Amino acid sequence: MLSIGRVFSLVGRGRKPRKAGIVVNEHVLTATETRRHVEILGRWFDFIHHDQLLERIERPRARPFCLLTFDDGKRSGYTETAPVLQRMGVPAVFYVTTRFLSEQRPLWFDRYEKAIAHLGFAPPGLEVATVKEIPLALIEERLDRAFAKYGLSLDMEDESICAMSWDDARDLARRGFTIGAHGRTHSVLTRETESEAMTDIAESIADVSCELCVQCTTFAFPNGNYTARLAEFALQCGVSTVMTTEPLWADSQFPPWRVPRLQLFGPQSQFKMELKLALAASGRVLANPDGTGRLYRRIMRLQAASHSAALS
Repeated sequence: MLSIGRVFSLVGRGRKPRKAGIVVNEHVLTATETRRHVEILGRWFDFIHHDQLLERIERPRARPFCLLTFDDGKRSGYTETAPVLQRMGVPAVFYVTTRFLSEQRPLWFDRYEKAIAHLGFAPPGLEVATVKEIPLALIEERLDRAFAKYGLSLDMEDESICAMSWDDARDLARRGFTIGAHGRTHSVLTRETESEAMTDIAESIADVSCELCVQCTTFAFPNGNYTARLAEFALQCGVSTVMTTEPLWADSQFPPWRVPRLQLFGPQSQFKMELKLALAASGRVLANPDGTGRLYRRIMRLQAASHSAALS
């Protein structure tokens, strides 16, 4: 029976030209989980800085790259994850939700998970099939109602819930980490009007640039939901890369406004992580945070057919 490492090697490095590498999408990791993820990924990949990403995509090397990214701007990223990465010499991008840092109020999905954990079911009007299909203002209104009705609250001393500060973000930047923009409020931007979404993108990029006194170079769509117009608009706001959550390896078929990221989670086993990497390398179906999965395989098939037709 083949080991998972052998399966990964065969699928990810098979007869087809080798993929350039991966951008990994993480969220909250403990120090122990961070170390374990780095050790597992380090078996297969060279860790790179965001500044190296576009060059490594355009000019693949013998060994694929890995760019680590962490979404939201939770305090644990500063206290738990970053110290381990720095000791191990691993660069990373921390994508911050800018009003989260400025206002130190909880993100909507932490409130949502608290309500489900307490009730054992989603609050009325916030069922799983509904919550990512409605604007943020309506989500917040319904969460406010549920929290008031059931007397719920969040522990804002919990570093997996509370935000890092802008001082923390500036310190991370001084230590060589990249700070990217992740929206102002973590709203699913395709559920807002296009005008509101563009304002959110522009202001979050401007917030990071202002607070760090340097141009923000990268933007990541909350929940991965995007349109080509919104992504290209983010480039117009001065960033060099825009991140989605399409569960695929990153190579030259992806433009800078559509860099795919593969999501990993802290408790996942080495087997599951490497299997997910291998399947992503092969273009197989994987789940995606924005509610799609099989759609991406269809998109890639259509793009390949279009490219072949253009060459014929």
